[in-house]
Amino acid sequence: MADEKYQTLDLPMSEVFDWSEEQTPLRDALWNHYMEESNKNTSSTLKHLKAYQAMNGNEIKVEAEKVLK
Repeated sequence: MADEKYQTLDLPMSEVFDWSEEQTPLRDALWNHYMEESNKNTSSTLKHLKAYQAMNGNEIKVEAEKVLK
């Protein structure tokens, strides 16, 4: 469901993960992570983030945790 997906991405990290105290929205945390990983390459970052469009809220949480924890 699209609303669930976007709702998950808009939540603060602290509400998505019990290990985080960050108030940064998950969407921004993922953007920042992939920008740093790609040496500030916006095209590369967008390719990574597009993969999250096909995921539901639970899948987003699992995949985001793999790269952010």
